[in-house]
Amino acid sequence: MRLFAAIFLLTATLAVAGCLSTQLKATSDRPVETSMDVFVKASVLRHRTGSCCMFTFSAPYEMEAASPTLTSVFQSRISQSGPFGPIRLVAKPVASDTEALWYARKMGCSLALIPSLIYMMDGTGGMPTKLVVRLRILDAATGQLLWDIKQSAWSEPGPDVDLTWNTVVGAPAQRCLALADCLAQRFAGYLTQLLARERKEEAEFQR
Repeated sequence: MRLFAAIFLLTATLAVAGCLSTQLKATSDRPVETSMDVFVKASVLRHRTGSCCMFTFSAPYEMEAASPTLTSVFQSRISQSGPFGPIRLVAKPVASDTEALWYARKMGCSLALIPSLIYMMDGTGGMPTKLVVRLRILDAATGQLLWDIKQSAWSEPGPDVDLTWNTVVGAPAQRCLALADCLAQRFAGYLTQLLARERKEEAEFQR
């Protein structure tokens, strides 16, 4: 029983990767570092047909203002390069999986994407910035959890240069909008790469 539980709770941790923002490069050239923990994953090839119902990011009260922007960034990136069908947005967070499944079935979607904002630290760029999100995708027909992914992104300001007569302030850290864009790109890219790998394996199996 303990072995089964250990296998079930096994977390696939992907290596830290860098991402250089393009949206805010005019104000900062600082890189964005990202990490991704995959707790649950399923076959993209098997579940990619049909539309995906996406909800607004749920967030702690003090971070709710960031929810619309995060939702827009992720919806855009997943629609552009993600492996699923049309992304149909429900402009509200959901309180439970049951509520998410109800909306997805009502809208005729095969998948329900439930995003949540866990942590955000953003300022003027003079201090480090950090963003942590979690994305869960359910099978609308069965309620099965297909993907459960936690992502983190952070950026550090550049070091100050101490000259003889004055100090040159280092480049500011990237803001949370840039961090969100990096995470959205990586999330969509991860699923797209899984789909490509599965198609390749299927083609080789059929030879």
